[in-house]
Amino acid sequence: MALPVKALKVGQESYWLDQIARDREEYFSGRGESPGRFVGSVADASELHGEATAEQVRAMFRGLDPATGEVRCQPVWRADPRSKLSAAPLLAALKERAAVQGVEQLDTLPGSKALAGDVRAIEAACKPGASGRVKVETIDRVCRKLLGADPHALYGEHFDQAWQHKGKRIDARVASFDHCFSSPKSVSLLAAGGGEHARRDVAAGRAEALDLAIGYLQRQGLGVRREHNGTDRHQACGGLLGVAFEHRMSRAGDPNYHSHVLVQNAAQGPDGRWTALDSDRLYAHLMAADHLYLAAERAALTERLGVRWGAIDARSGAAEIVGLDERALIERFSKRSEQIDDWLAEHGLSGIKASSAAAVATRAPKDLTGAGRRSTPTGCTRT
Repeated sequence: MALPVKALKVGQESYWLDQIARDREEYFSGRGESPGRFVGSVADASELHGEATAEQVRAMFRGLDPATGEVRCQPVWRADPRSKLSAAPLLAALKERAAVQGVEQLDTLPGSKALAGDVRAIEAACKPGASGRVKVETIDRVCRKLLGADPHALYGEHFDQAWQHKGKRIDARVASFDHCFSSPKSVSLLAAGGGEHARRDVAAGRAEALDLAIGYLQRQGLGVRREHNGTDRHQACGGLLGVAFEHRMSRAGDPNYHSHVLVQNAAQGPDGRWTALDSDRLYAHLMAADHLYLAAERAALTERLGVRWGAIDARSGAAEIVGLDERALIERFSKRSEQIDDWLAEHGLSGIKASSAAAVATRAPKDLTGAGRRSTPTGCTRT
């Protein structure tokens, strides 16, 4: 089942690149994964085939054409989040000073327009729905020039940490969308313990299914916006550029074959311009693409391995392989799902959004050392 699409920023590609095995020994011992591979019609048109290098993945995240280095999307420069601190302590100090001086409007405390603007920025940051954070330079000016105080008195060592990033800017643009397509647990168990022949056929079947799902997204889910506020919506031209990373385990060390398809947040409109994707359209077609992936995977594995399937879940579109669908077996190798279910039960929550929150709350770094890995499923041998 596909997880909700996750928007990624520049720099977050390091998570996937860091998990790539450095050599065959690391890969076959389970301490690393295979490099990503290019997918999508834009990749084909640029003659980007097979393995994507780290440099090409980073170029894709920077809004460039990985083949030529041509700029497709301009950076959106914003202050480095690490250069900002909570505005709440400063606002509280300003209110205390205003009460002492009998002033009702906080922005009348300072004697200059510049400081008055800083005060208004602090107030705005603390309004409902706002970020709640202000630049460290603003904190320093208001503390020293208006309150006559050392900012360390309010922020301690956090002020020094933020000051190190003063004036720095980052590209805040959404660089890519992570689509995660996950095979049913029984497919993962078959691949993990069914021998080399089964592993190869499962990999080939999953690749076929993934290509079909990506093709659907290119035809139906890929769009761009034009005109003021993006009121005009158009089908994107030329398809998408993506890199698919195949992972074999969950964060808990269970067999969990899934594919992360990182799609560059850029597409050509009918006017030939490269702009950001229409994310609303993309999200609207994700579940259909996931159901198509699961159906195509079932068809491919039935043809290749002759497996039979149990009932299809109406909500998720998934089904388990007959013979590997016993509840006790599935649960034994579903520690990650158990963690999420326990968190939901503890907090009395349910639904897609709650499940996403549970996944984040219970997330731990993937164990690539092999120390936390489970044994091969009973009755199967590794070759």
